[in-house]
Amino acid sequence: MKRENTIDIRAVMRYFADGVTIVTGVSRKGDLFGITVTSFTSVSLSPPLVLVCIANSASATKMIKDSRRFCVNLLTADQKDLSERFAYVEESKRFLGVKYKIGRTGSPILEDSCGYIDCTLFKWTKAGDHTIFLGNPIDVYAEGKLPLIYYNRGYYTICDNA
Repeated sequence: MKRENTIDIRAVMRYFADGVTIVTGVSRKGDLFGITVTSFTSVSLSPPLVLVCIANSASATKMIKDSRRFCVNLLTADQKDLSERFAYVEESKRFLGVKYKIGRTGSPILEDSCGYIDCTLFKWTKAGDHTIFLGNPIDVYAEGKLPLIYYNRGYYTICDNA
């Protein structure tokens, strides 16, 4: 019997703490979309670029490619319910009762978050079962709130240094 050489990357990556975001946008038809994402980082300062990775199977992937815009909403420590809503609730019901405003790109900006990065799409590329999106920030905002952290299949926050 031939043994496959497989690597369970999740077994290691679950021990890497990530900030929790919700990537939102609006389709060309005007439909809002949003998805919980922990694969997010700053890429470049000049020009300013950020990166999000989203599963190829997610409808948000197609919508970002088509609309060429998205907003990264940085969640606060008390927004675990939003993270779970945008990860598990049926897509058509994710925005029901959620407070938001419309950003410069037309993407929803969630109220009471740590901040947001409203982007136009700079470039995208497929990478395995995900698509990497590079965004060019056109509007940003941040508050000094404590962030929501995902670590080892659970939610946490950092301690205030006061």
